[in-house]
Amino acid sequence: MNLDAGELELAEAASRLKKQDLAWIEENSQDLKSQELSSQEESSQEESTQEEAGYGIFSGSADNAKKESQPGKKRTRRSVKHQWPEVGAVLKADYEGTRYEVEVIASPKYKSGKALLILNGPAEGGVVSSMSAAMLLATDKQRKENNLGRKGVSNGWGFWQVKK
Repeated sequence: MNLDAGELELAEAASRLKKQDLAWIEENSQDLKSQELSSQEESSQEESTQEEAGYGIFSGSADNAKKESQPGKKRTRRSVKHQWPEVGAVLKADYEGTRYEVEVIASPKYKSGKALLILNGPAEGGVVSSMSAAMLLATDKQRKENNLGRKGVSNGWGFWQVKK
């Protein structure tokens, strides 16, 4: 049987999963979907509020700012494309003196085709669909115990680095 590269990556990632990983995924998949939907709704509401208030994405030019705030003009949203590390890559982050690590795994149910498996800490074994979700889940207990709120955890893509 010949597998293409994506199927081979998925098979390799699946072979590394343990029974406890699958049990965790089953137990938490509905919660994760709810969190993602809630996050998407909040983002959508925020965009609507900004549009109603006449805010636009400021690109640094006064002419563009004027164009974006003109009534009847549609605001164009910039999207940032991030390049996911390869499946199997281990990412690391140090937060308030604690080292966290995650592994990129194949996950065809997500748009990116990848997910992050948390390798250590209180959330060990957790699987999430984004860099930011991994950052928040990995640091959650520490942030709560030290009453840190969201201090230092605002951008998942800036938080993680590929471990060498």
